[in-house]
Amino acid sequence: METGGNLACRDGAPDPYLERIRERVFQRSRLYFGPRKLSLFRQRLETRLAQLGLADYRSYLGHLEQTPGEYASLLDLMTINETFFFRNPDQFRHLRQAVLPGLELARGREMMRSWGGSGNGAGENVMKLRVLCAGCSTGEEPYTVAMTLMEGLRYPKAWDIEIVAGDISKSCLKAAREGFYETERLHNIPPHLIGKYFTATAGGAFVGEELRELVRFIPLNLNQLMEGELPPELATGWGGFDLVFCRNVMIYFAPSCQQLLVETLSRLLAPGGHLFTGDAEPLHLFSHDLAAVPDAACLVYRKLENVENASAL
Repeated sequence: METGGNLACRDGAPDPYLERIRERVFQRSRLYFGPRKLSLFRQRLETRLAQLGLADYRSYLGHLEQTPGEYASLLDLMTINETFFFRNPDQFRHLRQAVLPGLELARGREMMRSWGGSGNGAGENVMKLRVLCAGCSTGEEPYTVAMTLMEGLRYPKAWDIEIVAGDISKSCLKAAREGFYETERLHNIPPHLIGKYFTATAGGAFVGEELRELVRFIPLNLNQLMEGELPPELATGWGGFDLVFCRNVMIYFAPSCQQLLVETLSRLLAPGGHLFTGDAEPLHLFSHDLAAVPDAACLVYRKLENVENASAL
């Protein structure tokens, strides 16, 4: 029974306008609010209706389709932004103790080989280290990556480090760029790192310039990326990342989209590069050219350099 877009249907059936809004969100972002998450979707949508002073879903659907920029506000409201510094510490421990030493060794050998070449700048990009944090939320993850690189690399100043951090939420990106975190949000950071990389102020601390210089925040809609649309901020040089972090993001996509997301993340990795996923996001159900790192004590995958060496990873 169609109710004209009331916030609830008398017979318990899904409101048709609510369903159409949910479809629009899926089409724009592939964020999937299934039956278990429908109440969350409804709650957040009703928050937006209250902000706009609209009475029902039908009114909001009309507003959504007639107002430029409203989709951005809606997607901002719908994204889940739970994050904190050094979330899943085993992954950052593995990055520092295993991945970075291996990368230093491989790049050192590459640099030595370039010295014996023609001298035409063959080794000028050897010490480039590219990282992608997809779904970076308010910035805790990329800043944690930056601290781990600075502390884990033997000679960090010798590297050209680029951390690209993207999120669909404009408000999250604004907070990440501001780089201010209240005192309670700093608790997972070792005190000596706070003193080294942050500037304390009333009620919290700002991220220091040394970390800020390493991280570039950009708007990133993974749906567009899966469709082959590159972010305008990275129209060239997109891909070839040594490290990709996409953690606790896949679980918010429809099952039918997760395979495509895995394929997209794999394409973004350089051969031999590492992908870090969330605790609830193992990739064993998907087809891909990634191999689980067996002794990592956490979820991390490595892109095969070629099919023949799969057993060696």
